[in-house]
Amino acid sequence: MASQDIYVDWINYLETPLRAEELLKLIEKMQVKPSQVIRMSEEERLSLSEEEVFDLLVAQPELLNRPIVEQDDSAFLCRPLEVIKEKMPAYDWSEYL
Repeated sequence: MASQDIYVDWINYLETPLRAEELLKLIEKMQVKPSQVIRMSEEERLSLSEEEVFDLLVAQPELLNRPIVEQDDSAFLCRPLEVIKEKMPAYDWSEYL
């Protein structure tokens, strides 16, 4: 994405899991609850508190919904991927979507 002056730092969270502090900051930037970024059924989510969901995300990073784009003071889940076009309309995403 260098051609569009976007610096991209790809993080494979399965190889380099986020520490609890990093995950908390990311969730705060996204302005969501942990239950909104976990990959599990609604029934399973409803049986857990937000703290339990957060602990589960730290312990099992594969449950983190993705991809997540983080900018200076914001972050958002790109699911569906077209969300990135809404959040960052100044860039040409055709090569990636």
